[in-house]
Amino acid sequence: MEKEILEGPQVLRKFLSTQWNALIKAAAAIQERKPRFVILAARGTSDNACTYARYLIEKEWGVPVSLAAPSVKTLYGAKINYQGGLVLGVSQSGQGPDVCDMIQSARSQGALTIGIHNNSKSRLAKEAEFTLNLSAGLEKSVAATKTYTSELMALYSLIRCVTDGRKVRAELTRLPRLTEEGCRLSRPIWESSYRFLHMSSCVVVGRGFHYGLVQEAALKLKECAQVMAHAYSTADFHHGPKTLAGKDFPVILIAPQGPTLKGSIELLDELSERNAFIVAFSPVKQILDKASLPFETPSGPDEADPLGMAPMIQTLALSVAVAKGLDPDKPPFLKKVTQTK
Repeated sequence: MEKEILEGPQVLRKFLSTQWNALIKAAAAIQERKPRFVILAARGTSDNACTYARYLIEKEWGVPVSLAAPSVKTLYGAKINYQGGLVLGVSQSGQGPDVCDMIQSARSQGALTIGIHNNSKSRLAKEAEFTLNLSAGLEKSVAATKTYTSELMALYSLIRCVTDGRKVRAELTRLPRLTEEGCRLSRPIWESSYRFLHMSSCVVVGRGFHYGLVQEAALKLKECAQVMAHAYSTADFHHGPKTLAGKDFPVILIAPQGPTLKGSIELLDELSERNAFIVAFSPVKQILDKASLPFETPSGPDEADPLGMAPMIQTLALSVAVAKGLDPDKPPFLKKVTQTK
């Protein structure tokens, strides 16, 4: 898992060099067909990447986005009208039956379909009208790390190409440096992992472009470190869940610069008064100075910032698992490829 986290920057560079033409073609199709709505179909880690894409698409394109509920079709047999829309399926294996079924159905109705995958021979690669290969190579650890980071890159690149066309390439070539910096800044996390030795539950809080990262951090802590981690947006956390955060209760706060910062500071101040144990991931000195355990993160554009934080939240789950004597590469009861209907 550690090896694959550290491969992230080179994977992003490979994605951009090998998939540039595919990005331009897919972006041109979106510009030409002007979808009225976007449906994002994925599961697990890929679904968390799609949460990120939802915020970015609605901001950049101004069209409504929905995260798919595949069981509406696969289990309940509903006939969904995808005409006039874009259905984007994201699956690392490219084999998820529910995601592939949605892409197949949407394409048969004439909807624009795009598949993002890490397997050019997969069903998703065949079903979608346009495809992007994550270019991550074999991922041996059950926990998705470099593939998740590459999904963020693929989604960001596609969305920005639709907005600004070929001229975004210079911007995109700078993004792997964010991930590289995140890998470098992950080293102090290992030194603090002993402080999580007895952690059995926690909450992870953040908002906006980083809410998908909040969900992914909670998922990684569950699957790798067997911590019952709950993900909340900073706003939703105020609607009941914050009653959990009393003295010494672990709160992992993802607090980037940008529009969400004010709410992060207000929450941090409130939880500090209760003596909660606040683990902060942020580039902002005001946040880091008040946290119980601060981790400085790369300072990038708000929209692209999750690319820098991704290796850090992955390293947190990895280091906590190792501190607890667990094997993060092979979590119990899990398989690398999970097929659901």
